[in-house]
Amino acid sequence: MTEQKREQPVAKKKEGGPAHLMMVNLLEKVVSFFRAKLTVELLEFAVTWLYKIGHFGLLFAAGLGFLFTMVYAIKFNSFYAFLMGIAWVILVFVVQYTAHRFSDAGVGLIRNNPTTLSSRAFLDCFGFLTLIGGVVVLIMALVTAIRVDSFAEFLYGLGVFLFLEFMALISFNPSVVSVVVTEGTSAGQEAIGIITFFGKGLMRLIPIFFGVGVAIGTVLLFISFIKLFGDSAMQAFGMGNENAMYILFSGLLPFASYIFFVLYYLLIDMIRAILTIPELKNDK
Repeated sequence: MTEQKREQPVAKKKEGGPAHLMMVNLLEKVVSFFRAKLTVELLEFAVTWLYKIGHFGLLFAAGLGFLFTMVYAIKFNSFYAFLMGIAWVILVFVVQYTAHRFSDAGVGLIRNNPTTLSSRAFLDCFGFLTLIGGVVVLIMALVTAIRVDSFAEFLYGLGVFLFLEFMALISFNPSVVSVVVTEGTSAGQEAIGIITFFGKGLMRLIPIFFGVGVAIGTVLLFISFIKLFGDSAMQAFGMGNENAMYILFSGLLPFASYIFFVLYYLLIDMIRAILTIPELKNDK
């Protein structure tokens, strides 16, 4: 009889990696979790609805601003305020027109200007840091708003929080800004890739900035309008003017960002051309 060979027990591999990298492995799981939650579909959903909210906000702000100036004009017998109300409505509709015309211009520019990075290390680290930074900013804004009794502080903090979280989303999904991770990227190309990542990331989020900015400005304008009926009407009028300027600034973001991005990329192309000079000399 042949003796049956006993199977040798297979040594199990240790899971989780070296003990000294225990926290690194834990944070890797955290990053993977948020990468799975912050998806391209979430970005598209936010862009679509916040863009619509921005336009509805401009319509509401136009009517609210006109009503605001009319109440002030009647209360203080100011014909100048009446003229400001008419000019405000016209200006808001002009801003809305420019915002609509340049709503998709940034997407085309990003698509037509791809860049490369050598690894996901920068993207993952930047995304994780901005993710944490957004939460910290939101908590600090909430604490500050409670201390100084200002709802505006919380709204501004909320806006920064959303900006940082969506920048983290873009870091985890670089394809939305035409960033490709590939080996063989030179140091110069890596630098260009990082620089353009920030520019294209901001450009991709402009519809969100537009919607959030107009919404925050309109809410603050409404608060100023309520205060206009109190004893501090002059102060409320001044706050209303500041909120109106904030709304106009937010409405002009699509147009202004387009101009900025074109000039920004002109500088990038000049740098890229300089980096290719040694390659051209070697080819000769």
